[in-house]
Amino acid sequence: MPNSKKYREYFDIDERYFPCIDAAAIDAGAPWENTYPHSTFIDMLTEMERALARQNNGRTLWIEGAYGTGKSQCALALRRILEVPEEELRAYWDRYEPLKKKTDLLEKLIGHKKKGIVVANRYASGGIMSARDLFFSIQESVKAALVRQNISYLGENTLKESVIAWMEDVDHMLMFNSLLQNPDKEWRASFSQSTADEVLKELRKNGEVKSLVNNIFRLANKEGITALTIDSDRLIAWLTDILDRNNTRIVFIWDEFSDYFKNNRESLSEFQKVAALVQNKPFYFVVVTHEPQQIYVADNDRGNQSKVSDRFISMPIALPDNIAFNLIGHAFNVKPPAKEQWDIFADDLNSRINNSCSKVMEVAKITEPQVIKDIMPLHPMAALLLKNIASAFKSNQRSMFDFIKSSNTDDVKAFQWFIENTGPYDDRPLLTVDMLWNFFYEKGRNHLTPDIRLILDTFPQQENLREDEKAVLKAILIMQAIDQRLGGTIDLFKAT
Repeated sequence: MPNSKKYREYFDIDERYFPCIDAAAIDAGAPWENTYPHSTFIDMLTEMERALARQNNGRTLWIEGAYGTGKSQCALALRRILEVPEEELRAYWDRYEPLKKKTDLLEKLIGHKKKGIVVANRYASGGIMSARDLFFSIQESVKAALVRQNISYLGENTLKESVIAWMEDVDHMLMFNSLLQNPDKEWRASFSQSTADEVLKELRKNGEVKSLVNNIFRLANKEGITALTIDSDRLIAWLTDILDRNNTRIVFIWDEFSDYFKNNRESLSEFQKVAALVQNKPFYFVVVTHEPQQIYVADNDRGNQSKVSDRFISMPIALPDNIAFNLIGHAFNVKPPAKEQWDIFADDLNSRINNSCSKVMEVAKITEPQVIKDIMPLHPMAALLLKNIASAFKSNQRSMFDFIKSSNTDDVKAFQWFIENTGPYDDRPLLTVDMLWNFFYEKGRNHLTPDIRLILDTFPQQENLREDEKAVLKAILIMQAIDQRLGGTIDLFKAT
């Protein structure tokens, strides 16, 4: 009787392998130190250091990259590099050969950290429908970062101007007054003032108002008052006050910022006003988008196009093919008791596809055969297609990382399904290109771009095909689809 062991008995997927870096992954502790320092990532760190040193004409960073390039992972790593203790940063630097050659960059970054950096962050901008939403979100995120890093002065002197402007509205005064005088509320004991008018008079004085402003914002948070008036001038005044009084620098990293431009096409003027603060003060508004900077700027207010471009350095993030293979291999955790047996199986699987291995290694610029062995039982051609698969979708619904980590809860039949149902003794022990079909087309069709769907929709139109013919056709169509999306740049994807 043939051995029926499945791959899952020999290795598993790293629990800390996150297919997509989003707010949930960050909250769950996605490991930033797994970020491989490829060339575009090092370029990004270098430009961030130059920005902090005020060596790039008062500009900040615009990080851009297509789905599946790992730009969010890079943005997370940038944030952590600026946040973590020196020992943790040095440990990360010592972990990777490309960084060991950049000791000067390390020492410069550590020097900046010692002088004081407040790191604020935000993820997604779909809910930002106006300039006021933008200003409020920046203020909210920066204030949270100040509290997180135990900064004592939170800009109360300038925050009070926003509160005054809000309270000068008659309806707001009536609402605030009713809250202060409601016996069922806690605010009577919190405020020494008994009416909204008394609060407003106190705010207008030149004395210390930190305690009063804190009480007002505590009331606003608890009562759901989120509309305290703020405009670009007040926000800039508040940020300037914080930077000057605390003698610090602020790096604000906003990932998934693309939707802001879709929702606010009418003008870039308010956005560029805030971004322009970097020219006079060390406030670095770092945005992360899917498309290059010029796409968003050109589609919006042309009058502000050059102004916005002058505020940012475009930092395109690209994931080299050889690094993608490394990342796949690092996700596979071989179980210690099974390591010796697994090495034998991996060598055997590898030896069956010598020609494919050499071709893929050449295209992906992989020099170490071990890299290919480490991705077994994933066929190297399937791995190369996976690396480029996100380009065919209109979102990050499908990517190389997603394929590796996806469970089979929605019947996608991705990698984890494969290792649970296949073993080294099976007739087809390798996950080949045709086996991407379910993940790529059957379950992902609605997210594909129209030109890609047109190619793949050929398959359902065929009748009376044998199983082996179906497998070949699926592989050819996937290769054609990715070849078209990449503009024919990889000859290996041209089916023969």
